[in-house]
Amino acid sequence: MRPVTKSNSKQNIDTHAYFIRQVPKRKQTKLPNGWENYSFQTVYDHFRCSSHSSDENKPIPTLEHWHLLRQQFKEFVDGDASFNDPIPPTEGYTLENSKRAPFYAKLSPGKGRGVFASRDIRKGELVHDGSNSDVVFPDGNSFRRFLFSLPRTMACDVMEWAWTQQFQEGEDYHICLAINISSLMNTGDEEEQANALPESSTATMFYATKDIKKDEEILTDYEIYNTDWEAVGMD
Repeated sequence: MRPVTKSNSKQNIDTHAYFIRQVPKRKQTKLPNGWENYSFQTVYDHFRCSSHSSDENKPIPTLEHWHLLRQQFKEFVDGDASFNDPIPPTEGYTLENSKRAPFYAKLSPGKGRGVFASRDIRKGELVHDGSNSDVVFPDGNSFRRFLFSLPRTMACDVMEWAWTQQFQEGEDYHICLAINISSLMNTGDEEEQANALPESSTATMFYATKDIKKDEEILTDYEIYNTDWEAVGMD
């Protein structure tokens, strides 16, 4: 895919308008018997995702990888979905004021894929906004159809990246996924504390909890979102 470069004098940065490449459509494989009742774990086992998940040398997804995921989402989940961000998914997405999210993807030692600060980030600064990045599945069956439309390793990637979330307390849970490099954000631990968190379990905007140096890994806390596959009919 060849980018068309445009100059943005207001921000004094280059943005790229990317034409969505038409990846050859992938025919959906025959759905297994009883697929509508497959739990998350059953789908995970069906694709033999355990070995893929534990591979710390999985490559960073290519532009073609992200495009196929987006194409299959439009084909099997939401035909009206729009993926017209001028910033390609390999570089993130437009965060605010025509600026890209302040991170890039690379392999993280001992963790596999991760995202790292592309510049110094101040404490309290917006690092990631899921409302500009995430797609939402209307129900468990649309998520299952999407998974079964993908090659095995892509399906395993999606199962590693997806989560469920309430957008307001007491309301229904939704299955969410980011189809860009923000999906590669790792969780912190006792040794490396999370440095980018939402304000609550229903929020989608992540703020820096401390100053983050350029090239430092951006880490969140997966436990913030109480992922509940039973609540979306997948348990």
